[in-house]
Amino acid sequence: MHDSATSEVKETIIRESTRLFLANGFRGTSVKQITEAARIGRATLYWYFKSKEEILETILRRFEHEFVDGFIEAVERCNGNFVEKYKAFHRFNARFVRDNRDLSLAFHTVMSEIAGTKTQSERVTRVIWEKYRLFLEKMLKDAKQEGSVPADVDTVTCAHVIMATQAGLLVQWFLYGESLEAPALVRTAREFLLKGITGRDI
Repeated sequence: MHDSATSEVKETIIRESTRLFLANGFRGTSVKQITEAARIGRATLYWYFKSKEEILETILRRFEHEFVDGFIEAVERCNGNFVEKYKAFHRFNARFVRDNRDLSLAFHTVMSEIAGTKTQSERVTRVIWEKYRLFLEKMLKDAKQEGSVPADVDTVTCAHVIMATQAGLLVQWFLYGESLEAPALVRTAREFLLKGITGRDI
């Protein structure tokens, strides 16, 4: 019972911090705001986390585990060629964003805020982003070997373009969600990228 209560308090802190970081930014969110939103005292927060920075790092690591490790697993389970693997990646991405709005948006929002700060949180973010990019590069290199992607495709640049496109889709989806048909947006982006990468109609 105690472990369950402990876990629930910690999850509440993480959930409310994610929501507040998204609304106010990391710097714009105070410990007082977090404790009030989580309905706990300051001492309770510091029992679970040493600092606001540690809360942020926990959120970043959660994004890594649930999103990056999640799509890697989804792609590795796919036995098809590059096109099928990319579709598995794209499908996982769309579903994750749909089901984890605050975590997805908060990660990208905070990433922009802490870029260039040379903090531990920025270092963690860079490691996560590199893991993301390197896996996409491997997908593209494997695709070249199997003949699904032309040999002259720049895998590094292409991986960055895929990541930038996914981040942009996230913003468009939530900015224009009420007037934009999300499945059509996702499908069009997927087909556009696959045609550009493979040089073929998909």
